[in-house]
Amino acid sequence: MLLVACTDKRQGQIAKVLFLLNRTGTYYERSNADSRQCYLNVDSLLDCIDTTNIKTSKGARAFPIVQPLLDSLCTTKELCELTSRSYSAVVRLAATDALIRRKYVHLEDILLSNYTDTTRIGVCSGDVGWEERVGSVFLRNVQSCRKKAVISKEDSLRNDSLALYAVGLSNYLYTRRLLLRLPPKASYYARIKEIVLKEQTYQALKALARFRREGDKAILMSALSRYANEEEDVESEDDETNNALLAVTVWPCQEFIPMLMRIRDDEVKKDNNSMLPRSKYLFEAVMAYNNQWAYNFIDATLALSSKKNDREYSSDITMATNFHSAMLSHYNPRFASLLRKYPGEDFGDGYE
Repeated sequence: MLLVACTDKRQGQIAKVLFLLNRTGTYYERSNADSRQCYLNVDSLLDCIDTTNIKTSKGARAFPIVQPLLDSLCTTKELCELTSRSYSAVVRLAATDALIRRKYVHLEDILLSNYTDTTRIGVCSGDVGWEERVGSVFLRNVQSCRKKAVISKEDSLRNDSLALYAVGLSNYLYTRRLLLRLPPKASYYARIKEIVLKEQTYQALKALARFRREGDKAILMSALSRYANEEEDVESEDDETNNALLAVTVWPCQEFIPMLMRIRDDEVKKDNNSMLPRSKYLFEAVMAYNNQWAYNFIDATLALSSKKNDREYSSDITMATNFHSAMLSHYNPRFASLLRKYPGEDFGDGYE
């Protein structure tokens, strides 16, 4: 009887955790560096949460602390069942987190049953939140196990291929980050160009530029010319001009210089009261030319910005700050004297 009572209590606690996870609608990223199971004081954590009040509340409530409770309550078999597509995304991801900590050998099977889930979900890490496709989160979490030898190198390469070649997955955050670091392998070229032109995922511009094909210059010129498009979301990671500037960092051609100058003129005219990364990427693109022209360009740009700042109100995020951040990302001693000439803070954009 005691064993039955304990089992009933545990099942009731699991049901409560599932209820809480379903109510939040947000997945909280956790570090999976610790391979040990999470043995938490389940009773004290669950007893302090009033589910009666939650059930009558119209808004969703976030309970990040309950995610690791599945690890304390569930067997490996039960966790695997919770990764089924019949459960909500938050439940599936929380159960997968627990399996990652247990170094479950069949994580690849779980990924393959979830990576095509293109529904959006709220994701939080610390105090930062964003929206992401469910399949993208699964890819990122499982791929993080490669260095821990939980999944094989072959599985990891296949997962990257799935992200790159599956139609419609180029808008995954995982895939967009993959595109930024992709090498110019000949077999990738046709797919990368398709992603740029047909799927309009502009993180692929940098990957395309690495091939340095003459016929692709027009594509980059067109993307650079979008700097004045007021309909663009310039804060988006997929901003066309920002990604074209990142492409110039790997393919600095003379033909792009007139457009870089136009973008500079447009940036200098703007109010320095935003945290947008475009001028940082502009400096990175110009630095890639690594010659006297590039030095003079940056010097003149910062001088123009400084004169404007003397006349007008400006925020802490100045062009000098963006130049310092560009040097922090891609230090080049040729431009070191400009750091002293134009003091600024180091401020990263968070996604390059």
